[in-house]
Amino acid sequence: MTKAESKVIDFIKKHILLFLLVAVTIIAISLRVCGMDFQSDDFNSFLNSWWSIIKLNDFTGLATQVGNYNIPYQIIIYLMTLLPLNALYAYKIVSIIFDFVLAISTAMLVYSFAKNNRRLKAILTYSAVLLSATVIFNSSFWAQCDSIYTSFIILAILFLHKDKPIASFVFIGIAFAFKLQTVFIIPVLLYYWISTKKISILHFFIIPAVDVIMCLPAIIMGRPFIDIITIYAEQTDYGKLIQMNCPNFYALICDGNDITYYYLFKQFSVFLTIAVLGIMMCIIIYKKVDLKNLETFLLTTAWTVFTCIMFLSSMHERYGYLLDIILIVYAAVSAKHLWIPIVSTLISLRGYCYYLFSYELINLKFTAIIYTALYVYITFLLVKTIFRAKSSDNVFAKTI
Repeated sequence: MTKAESKVIDFIKKHILLFLLVAVTIIAISLRVCGMDFQSDDFNSFLNSWWSIIKLNDFTGLATQVGNYNIPYQIIIYLMTLLPLNALYAYKIVSIIFDFVLAISTAMLVYSFAKNNRRLKAILTYSAVLLSATVIFNSSFWAQCDSIYTSFIILAILFLHKDKPIASFVFIGIAFAFKLQTVFIIPVLLYYWISTKKISILHFFIIPAVDVIMCLPAIIMGRPFIDIITIYAEQTDYGKLIQMNCPNFYALICDGNDITYYYLFKQFSVFLTIAVLGIMMCIIIYKKVDLKNLETFLLTTAWTVFTCIMFLSSMHERYGYLLDIILIVYAAVSAKHLWIPIVSTLISLRGYCYYLFSYELINLKFTAIIYTALYVYITFLLVKTIFRAKSSDNVFAKTI
């Protein structure tokens, strides 16, 4: 071997993680390019017409509601109409940008709190998020924007565990301004408030304050202030189906396409979810659980989000997006249970394939059985973690 060859090999070995990072990034971009021309039913039925209305009305159009997304996303779409892009590419470019924001955010979180091999774990987390099939389908095929609110939730968790609660709740507020499903993590923030005493109940008022601030451009243009509230209120009643291609508890017990079950179970679903979350809160208080431990916090967050998906009504298949990302981060930080995010993502993928391509390898009811089993197992992990805690110093033993 020549000296030149030796130097090249030494350089590659020294910077192997950088080469991995670059390779994953190139692959991730290439896979997304493959989906750029795909038009989903959502795009053809809703997103494209919303774009046309926003573009036609210009900035003054912010005074009226277009579609059912919250005001900040409508503002972003207005800004995109100013660029020489067609609607399909514009929607997808916004979402793809946030795919990378999400991947970088998860890598930062893992790097900050992993116990060993931090650089490797961070890059593998970045890779797992960017190459996740559902993350790719969500942005570059479906033109959906779930990466936006999820990115800010991950950043909120990062800053919360760096003892920067104001920044954390600002990020939660930004996430909430983009997506109502941000409320899925509010219970775990309440758990954190009770168990750690590191935050104040006043911090929670930052969330609606940030939402209002982000909606101000539309308010200035004449939008009624009450719209900030009614947009999300109307979303909770959208579809009028007990579940919408989501393999949750209701997919097990009834026909999700029958509107009767929506009216039968809607109120019940709220009370059931609150009851289950409340029981866990009582356990956390009784056992004096210390959620400053990030691994335990992530497991509790995954369980909380999963509980909302399992028992609330009108859940879509896409609402598992946040859960899948949290489970990836949990597996990276804990370095165990690597199969859990794989199973969760595959279940989500079933829903994506059914909606985007009308392809159903496994029927919804059988998928719901697997999803329910996964929920039960994650519940078992969380309860085991809590009850294995050392009561004297609240240090958590390792889960199985």
